[in-house]
This record gives sequence, C-alpha cells and structure tokens, in this order.
Amino acid sequence: MQRFVKLLAASLTVASVTADDFNVLQHLGGNGQWLPGPEVTGISSDVPQGCKVELAAFFARHGSRYPDQGAYNGWVNLSKRLQEAEFDVSDEKLAFLKTWEPVLSNPERQIAQISPTGYGELHAMGSTWRLRYPDLYEYDTPFTLWANYYKSGPRVRDSARLFAQGFVGPNATALATVYALNASDPASWGNSLAPSDLCSAYSDNGGSPYSDEWNAIYTPPIASRLNAMIRGNFNLTLADVQQIPYLCGFETQITGRRSPFCEIFTEDEILDYEYAQDLRYWYGTGLGSDIEKYQMLPILDMVVQRFADGPDATYKTKNGTFVPPKIMASFSNDGQINQLVAALGVFDNEPQLSGNKSLPYRNFRSSRFTTMRGTVAFERLSCAAPAAPCASNTTYGYAQHNSTDSQTYMRIRLNDVVYPVVDCTSGPGSSCPLSKYQGIVKAKLAEAGSFTKLCNTTDPSFSSEPHANFFMNNQLSFASVVKP
Repeated sequence: MQRFVKLLAASLTVASVTADDFNVLQHLGGNGQWLPGPEVTGISSDVPQGCKVELAAFFARHGSRYPDQGAYNGWVNLSKRLQEAEFDVSDEKLAFLKTWEPVLSNPERQIAQISPTGYGELHAMGSTWRLRYPDLYEYDTPFTLWANYYKSGPRVRDSARLFAQGFVGPNATALATVYALNASDPASWGNSLAPSDLCSAYSDNGGSPYSDEWNAIYTPPIASRLNAMIRGNFNLTLADVQQIPYLCGFETQITGRRSPFCEIFTEDEILDYEYAQDLRYWYGTGLGSDIEKYQMLPILDMVVQRFADGPDATYKTKNGTFVPPKIMASFSNDGQINQLVAALGVFDNEPQLSGNKSLPYRNFRSSRFTTMRGTVAFERLSCAAPAAPCASNTTYGYAQHNSTDSQTYMRIRLNDVVYPVVDCTSGPGSSCPLSKYQGIVKAKLAEAGSFTKLCNTTDPSFSSEPHANFFMNNQLSFASVVKP
C-alpha cells in the first residue's frame, strides 16, 4: 500500500528526476513544489508490525501557487532589463535570457493563487490519505477540516477545499466542512493556525544577519561566473542570482515543464542556495529564533491532548457536543509549518547553523518539509505490548494486535518520512511513547514560559495563557465555514 501511495504522488510531479541522481527541484527550500522527502532517517514509514493507526493529524502548507506580487515585480523588472539590453552569450544554457518573459498569462487574476500543479498536489494528497488510512473515515459521511483564514488571499482555504475533494470524493461539497480560523481575531489567542498574528513581539527577520552573511559569501562567485558568459550591456546582479532558483521552482510548477532557469546553477551552487533557505527558516521562525520558535507549541499541545484522549473522545461545546474526525486535516503557511517543526523535538540536537560556512551533514533541510504542500503529520499508534522474541504469535518482538494489552505511541512524519523524536525512540518504528511525548511537550511549554510576556502584550484579552482546542470545538466565534 505504501509503495502504491508513493507512486501515486510521484505520478503528479511535473518534473521527473533524470538519470542524474541530483534533482534540483528537491533543493529549493520553500520555493519547490511538493515531493516526497528522501528517506534519510532509515525508518520505514509503513505502519509497524503489530500496530495500527488509531488517529492521524497533519498540518500542511498550501499547495503550489503563482508568485506573490512582490516576487512577480522582481520577475517583471528582470525581464524589462533583459529586453532593454543588447547582449550575447557564450553558453547555450543562457540563450533563453534574450527572449525571456514572465510565464504568467493573467497576473492580475493569478497572483498568489493556487496553480494547476497545486490542484494536482492537493487532490492527490486527499486520495493518498484515504488510501493510507482506510479505517479512519467511513465512506460517504461528514468530514471536518481546518484552514488558516489568511486574509491576504484564499490559497490556504482553497488548499483545504481541494484536499477535501480528493479525500471525500464527488460528494465533498455536501459532506465536508472547512473551518477557516481568523487568526487576527483576539478571541483566537493561541488557538488558531497562525497564532503569531496576535503576538506583537513576533518578528520574522528572514534569517538575518546569518542569511545576509551567507548570501554575501555564495552569490558573488556565481554572479562572476555567469556574467563572464554574457557579452554586452547586461549583467546579473546579486539579487538576480538569488532569484534564479526561485524562478526555477516556480516556472516549473506553473508551466508543467522544467524551467530553463533550473539549468543555470551547478549542483554545488544549488546546495549553497538550499543552505541560504535553511538559514532563512532556522533563524527566521525556527530553532535559531528567539520567541518565534515557541509560537506553535500550544497547537502541538492540543494535538497531543487529542491523541491522549483517544479515537472515540467526545467534547462538550457551547451548544452541544463535537466528535472530531479520526483524521484531522489542517492547512496554513510556510512560517507556521516551520514554527511547528521547531517545536516537535525532532531537531533538538541539531547544532546552530553557521552564517559563514555550509554544514553539509546537517539534518535540518527546509527542502524536506517547508515545500509547497509541505506536511507535518502525526500518527497515534496502538501496538500490542512487547512479547518474548521467541513467542509464536509475535512479529519483530511485538505481539499481534489482537492482544487487549496495547500501548500507544506518537510517530511524526515530515513530507512522508518518519523523523524520530530526540531521545524518544523506544516504540515500534522508532516511535515515542505517547505519555512520554506529552511530557516532552509540556516541558517545552514550561521552558517557553508566559506567552503574554513572550509576546509583550498588554491587551487584557491576552491576560490568560493560550489554550488551543479548535480540533475539539466546532463552535468557535472566530471560525467561518467554507465548503469545498
């Protein structure tokens, strides 16, 4: 089953890997389309023998999209400068620059919207999750999911809608309900898919000053190499150099054809760009940041509590009760995905990233989870208690699941790859005992301290510490209903 799921996802990738093992599209940080992550941990993502998945949840970035206005303005500027210049090139890989124009056909309508590749990613994601967890959703029944309302545009809500269509099928409009959470509403304090929106002290610095230091190191040699192949009155600036991999990723998924920008950088130069992306996320919103790395902890705490309550839990609401789905699907943006990754505990032993040299053996690579449709997924595993290795009813030392003496574990998957929690791998498939993981998350909350103080807020609406419960409550005042 897992092999089929991966083949299904791969079939919707618009640019396949060539004979060369290196695929530039897997090293673009947050600017690449979704691809299954490389299995770098050596842990199978199949459900371990003797276990079953009782609950699953995920937080995903929106699907592949057209560029935002600011990025598109950069494309237009580059195109205008190219058209106004007179130049020739000595390398055919650069010949396309003489006639290049931005690939958007109707930018006024397309800017920041989900692209057709995004449609495919999200539909495939929906059907893939149905195939992976066939026992967690009953055919042709109501299904609830969540999205960040994201006032800047509908791409996050649209991603949830497209996922629902792939997951529920032709009756998605009738059966599925997307709760879009308004993270700017004071009532959503610490209880949304973008809690940093209400944190006045929050500041994503884009990885500066470390990213600035690295950009000043790796981009000038690339600019010099490329400009040496251009004869005339045009030169690529350092900003142009940083834009080339971005254009590679976006043009490829927008057009469905490999962009000529993907052929310009060498393999080492692409890896240097990837490291720049890692610095951007590590120090902007990740484990190298100050308060930014704590923002999604209340949400992670909610997920763990939902898993601890068990698959059949019913929750009281203002006007009744709510039974959450056994697959909890939610969509947000890259910043929130990276904040959540920082909270998980899977990179807690990673050294701080250097701004003056690349760390080639690092485990933290944003290309493996902050891509378009990048996904942080959780599984509650129920596994039979360990049995004697020689017992006749065991497989790999775990009794078959017909035993009533079962134990529960948490397992985390980033873009389909299992990542172990640091110092908590005693369960099947390197999973973490659920009770122990809950303790790890509580300790992280205690380390963070008061969110009111962290966010430096004096608003009386935020005087109490945040408590997330949107997975357990379908009657929140800041949630609006969107239908697929």
